[in-house]
Amino acid sequence: MSAATLGHPQILPSERLTPRRQLEMVDVLDELGGSDRRPVAARDLGDRMNLSHKSVAGAAGFLIHAGLIEPGRGAWAVTEVGATLARLRATDSARARLYLRDHWQESWFKWRAAQRLAGGPMEEGELARHLRSGLQGKAERGLFLVEWMVYALLLERDETGALRLPADHVPPPEVDAQPAGPPGIFDPLLNASAAEISALPDGEFIALMGAYRTVFAALAPKIPRQQEA
Repeated sequence: MSAATLGHPQILPSERLTPRRQLEMVDVLDELGGSDRRPVAARDLGDRMNLSHKSVAGAAGFLIHAGLIEPGRGAWAVTEVGATLARLRATDSARARLYLRDHWQESWFKWRAAQRLAGGPMEEGELARHLRSGLQGKAERGLFLVEWMVYALLLERDETGALRLPADHVPPPEVDAQPAGPPGIFDPLLNASAAEISALPDGEFIALMGAYRTVFAALAPKIPRQQEA
């Protein structure tokens, strides 16, 4: 079970760096650490990102707690999860977001948000206050946690800007041969680029990824029962 799972300690993101810059920190650690995931000194990381040692050290706590970097004293290495995330971000930003979503399925912040949003959408500031309730840190930390969760597709914004939980189920598309008919809702996106797919609103993005997953699962060869372990 990773550090991001339910239980203590519950650590909020640093207010010193935006979530985008915190993601860049994981990217840079993966790049400088190489394929064997060597630890990178805070000074080298700060120089590369044009950040102070204090800002780098402040951001490390949440990234460790979230399972993306390894604990260290003045030097950090990416975890296997962090390395995979960084490399997906460089090649397929859509898959990177889905990967982080899967990694954080049992996180305390996902369950705290789900409990609060069970009754319907909520304004961002109110949800941020709920997430940081009982925890130390400035108000920006709660807001930055919300941004992390939106990036990881654990939350989505509706047309009014309020936050809500993503749909848990996507109706499976038909995979058997069907007579020709009107274009389906996802047909225009079948040949879309990764950038075009990533630019979709979160609700449409989640629905599309769910449809793709269903199709791939239906097309995968079935394993004979006697071979299952």
